[in-house]
Amino acid sequence: MKTQPDHDELYLALSENTHLKETIVALREELQTSMVQTAESVQKAVVTANDEIAQLKATVSALRDKMEKMEHEKSESVQNALSNANDEIIQLKVTINALRDELERSKIVYEEKIQELKRVNRDEVRQLQGMIRALREGLEDGDTE
Repeated sequence: MKTQPDHDELYLALSENTHLKETIVALREELQTSMVQTAESVQKAVVTANDEIAQLKATVSALRDKMEKMEHEKSESVQNALSNANDEIIQLKVTINALRDELERSKIVYEEKIQELKRVNRDEVRQLQGMIRALREGLEDGDTE
């Protein structure tokens, strides 16, 4: 009767062995499925990260281009302002020189008029003094007669 328990033990051992093999196969399949899912998740994460990196690079590039354009426009604006200011300074200098020349001419004309008035005044004084002398002489000649 030893064979019966040996047979039962063998049956139990084979049954347990089969069960363990089935468990191993099931765990192996579950592990493979999990590894595939993990690989897919990692791949999706890598694709998402790469997409985000590409978007960020595009954004950085666009912002850099915009910044460079703004700097160029600012530089042009400053150059235009400097040019306009220099042009205005030149125009003001020309105006100042013209006004200075006109003032000098006015001063010369004024001094010439003053000299003319002084000459006319001297001539008038001489004429009046001559008239006074003539009148005196006429009065003195009239008194002596």
